[in-house]
Amino acid sequence: MNKRKRLFTLLITFLTIAPVLVRSAPKDDSHMEWWRDARYGMFIHWGLYSIAGGEWKGKDYGKEQGGASAEWLMKSADISKEEYRATLTPQFNPTSFDAEEWVSVAKEAGMKYVVITSKHHDGFALFDTEATDYDVMDATPFKRDIIKELSEECAKQGLRFGVYYSQTKDWYHRGLGKGSGTLSNEDYLELVQIQLDELLSKYGDMAVLWFDTGGSNLIEADAQGARVRELQPDTVICSRLYSRRVPLEDRRYADFESLPDRMLPAELATGDSETCMTLRHNWGYDRNDDAWKSSKDVVEFLALCAARGVNLLLNVGPTPEGTLLPEEIDRLTEVGAWMKENGDAIYGTQQSPLDYDFWWGAMTRKENKLYLHVLEWKREGIEFNGIAAKPSKAYFLADPKQKPLPLIYDAKGAVTKVKVPAKAPDSKNTVIVVEYAESIVVDSDAKGKYHWYTNRRTRHTDIEKSEAAGRHALPQAVTGN
Repeated sequence: MNKRKRLFTLLITFLTIAPVLVRSAPKDDSHMEWWRDARYGMFIHWGLYSIAGGEWKGKDYGKEQGGASAEWLMKSADISKEEYRATLTPQFNPTSFDAEEWVSVAKEAGMKYVVITSKHHDGFALFDTEATDYDVMDATPFKRDIIKELSEECAKQGLRFGVYYSQTKDWYHRGLGKGSGTLSNEDYLELVQIQLDELLSKYGDMAVLWFDTGGSNLIEADAQGARVRELQPDTVICSRLYSRRVPLEDRRYADFESLPDRMLPAELATGDSETCMTLRHNWGYDRNDDAWKSSKDVVEFLALCAARGVNLLLNVGPTPEGTLLPEEIDRLTEVGAWMKENGDAIYGTQQSPLDYDFWWGAMTRKENKLYLHVLEWKREGIEFNGIAAKPSKAYFLADPKQKPLPLIYDAKGAVTKVKVPAKAPDSKNTVIVVEYAESIVVDSDAKGKYHWYTNRRTRHTDIEKSEAAGRHALPQAVTGN
């Protein structure tokens, strides 16, 4: 038995015989502070599947056809591991890939961290690994370590860098639902161990390790989580290290709860949470998918996620040539322009102090300020209940002069009304800052309900109450279809 396998076996043995010792250790979550403040990141799904673009032998297998997303092509089209590799690896030569450009787009969009698929379910690695020759350096003509280039560029431009890693599903090496793999289960777990060690030792500070589709084998998952903690204690670990069937109290190495794909939170989060969202139906590049969300949609997602205490990880699916699509760049640029003026209402904010939202939108909080995210405008004024104090001032966040907006406060019902002009200054999301002289106090008798995205199909349950409502159709991808 080699040294790596012996260490892995010892670790599993320890986790088997001493779970009480591990669980009783106090949890230091100071490494989460940057993540909580960031609120907004870029997800990148890229790999061999981008070459196929959701199609195989003339048939479309992308999500816009009702199937799995484009990066699931190997399984959806039932392609053998031999054919998949032999067909796609010789074609993977994305000479237009420019890490500086990608990171610049993310930064201009207002994103604070980047997470890319270092290895997806097809088993192909976008980094230089000694565990297999099925990687970008050994199996393709490109022969450049994509993870290295992106990690270095993120460090240069001041963004946090993380990787997605499919630890349980690997249709090439492990099989599991896709016939037999190239490795035994024991050897596959050693491959994971080696690759985790590489990712955590060769690429600088690893801000996030975004595991996916975890199983119910706690020994296996805990060993992988423990290795991350050992090599980089400050790495933020995704809850998908474990199956959703594993009770929360048993997910000992999960730092945040990853909501189901494309699922906006329906109410306030009870702990650190993140949702991952596509800009269209598919995660990976799909040449036929035109179901683009608008920049207003993304701004809405950002506002509602922040109001409910959840980070938004927004996905792009680069082309086989290594470029971002014009539609992606355009939308991200527009959202970035909004964030330049209104980022204070997103970054470093706390979720709404109220466990409900309003027909006009929702609110975030920072110290003695409320940020009203007005997604649907009404010239009669923006009204909210639930805060038991009269505000000292209100103004548009994007107004550098902070010109006061007229305020009316009814102490009897703890109702505040902000008088506004007839036309919304920003059609995407006009943010109104409401300041208080003292700390914000919630009315103990306050009541309300959620109006926005209360499920995957409903954007606004009281849509008929707003004159401006209905101008932006709910993106089909949000429905999960």
